[in-house]
Amino acid sequence: MKIIFFNVPGHGHVNPTLALVAELTQRGHHVIYYNNIDFEPQISKSGAEFRPYPDPQPTAADLAEKAGSLPQVSVWVLAQSQRLLPWLLDELRREQPDLVMFDAICLWGKQAANLLNLPTISSIPIFVQEGIKGLLTLRDGISLVKQALPALPALIRQRRQLVKTFGPAVFPHSQIFPCIGDTNIVYTSREFQPETDFIDESFHFVGPSINSDTRETAVFPWHLLAEDRPLIYLSLGTIYHERLDFYRMAFATFAEHPAQFVLSAGRLTDIDALGPIPDNFIVRNFVPQLELLPRVDAFITHGGMNSINEGLYYGVPLVVVPQQLEQTINARQTARHGAAVVLGDWPPYGRTSPLDLQQAVENVLNDSSYRQNAARIGRSFRDAGGYKKAADIVEAVGASTKQTVPSP
Repeated sequence: MKIIFFNVPGHGHVNPTLALVAELTQRGHHVIYYNNIDFEPQISKSGAEFRPYPDPQPTAADLAEKAGSLPQVSVWVLAQSQRLLPWLLDELRREQPDLVMFDAICLWGKQAANLLNLPTISSIPIFVQEGIKGLLTLRDGISLVKQALPALPALIRQRRQLVKTFGPAVFPHSQIFPCIGDTNIVYTSREFQPETDFIDESFHFVGPSINSDTRETAVFPWHLLAEDRPLIYLSLGTIYHERLDFYRMAFATFAEHPAQFVLSAGRLTDIDALGPIPDNFIVRNFVPQLELLPRVDAFITHGGMNSINEGLYYGVPLVVVPQQLEQTINARQTARHGAAVVLGDWPPYGRTSPLDLQQAVENVLNDSSYRQNAARIGRSFRDAGGYKKAADIVEAVGASTKQTVPSP
């Protein structure tokens, strides 16, 4: 089976797909994967045939700049669709794939496949947020409206232009996000997904797609990890890693703490600029997260879906300091399940105090219910089947839908 995969240039959207793609290629399927050239090494490692988008390519920096505002992400995605769609339609007509997969915010992939009536699968690395209840506050809503109003003219203009160019079929659903397909693979468990009437039988919850062999690794001083005291991991992910003020606050707060800390400071962070590093901290630009998490007792995180999923997969209780609205939803849902303490989940997000941070860490270390609940969610993730179950679903869809792309 030939599968085309379209994705956006973001680690949080690419990483969950790598184990699935590796499984599909090992089963003999041909996966052609489109993204920014910076993602070629890890995508090619999965066994897929990598292809770059045409220049100027959508970049991780572009997406990261807008990540804190869903309306601005929407404007960016619509602009990319206008530019990429003609090229993608030609690619699909030439390749004649059996199936098209796309990420939940990769609108151009969804639109190209729909315009050519190809069978589709959406890869959803976040919660299905449409129609959820009880996770947003009035302050969240006011903040979102403030972000949306300046973006509204561009959203209307770009949507109209796409309809004018490609016809009404370019928007087969009323909502833009999530970009749903004929079949939808969600990388969490049904137990952990917030309740919403938006979900129907086309959604399959497979749990996190975890396979450390498909992920980047790095040299790490494992011999420095102490066995006689708690180990706490701190990471703000790939987009918000430049919060040097937060790292310095953590140093000051925990310098005398009996636990040992590992800080993943981000690839672009100048570690020397952090100032003196306490003796109980190991600081690296990149940490092999999947290898470290099984060893840790608590995880201080920004609340990206990958980080939350990976922490809970290994039964690690979380202290979540969300940096934007999507991460706030992730954090509150984890707290609902009793596996996290949430700090700074009000606009502007990400603010907390040394005292609150210290107390949150003490809570998750000393109250065993946090670890028990994290382990329970982790079991639900494993029971969901992971990337092997996802590959079974892809194969079943491919076997049931054989179509030919119309010629130009």
